[in-house]
Amino acid sequence: MRALTRFETLLMGGVAGVAILLVVYEVVARYLVPSMLTNWGGEVIIYLVVSAVLIGGGSLVTSGQHVRADLFIRLAPRPVRRTAEIASLIAGLVYCGIVAWYGLDMVEFARMIDIRSDSSLQFPQWIFYIIVPLAFGSMSVRYALLLWRTVVSGADPYPSDGDYQAARQEAD
Repeated sequence: MRALTRFETLLMGGVAGVAILLVVYEVVARYLVPSMLTNWGGEVIIYLVVSAVLIGGGSLVTSGQHVRADLFIRLAPRPVRRTAEIASLIAGLVYCGIVAWYGLDMVEFARMIDIRSDSSLQFPQWIFYIIVPLAFGSMSVRYALLLWRTVVSGADPYPSDGDYQAARQEAD
């Protein structure tokens, strides 16, 4: 999982870096050389930023930094917390799996009817849409691995939550 996280981090950084460079170019061109301003820059920036955010989802799942309703779970006794974590991992796996599956349909549909952007770039939208099944597929794999590790070995999927609980019990 570390290799996948490292790859996703590098990819996310590269995509975000290109987006930042394009933003800088667009701002400089707008004020200094308006004739060099593109009509597709904003579109590509959006594609790149959305892609970077979705690519980052997998590592957030692994580290437990994604959106989770865990305020009360963290305060619950260990058996209740474990059951809630397993239910949460199953829900995340199912949700991400469904989005990945229908994301493939979305990509195929956009390719089939040849949806293109409105700018002069005429970018085929299915190429941009492909990030949805890839990113949510990556998140699904991570949820499945966390679920496997939690059920089979009894490990806490997010040990820092356990550290919080232990620190709280020591404080009481």
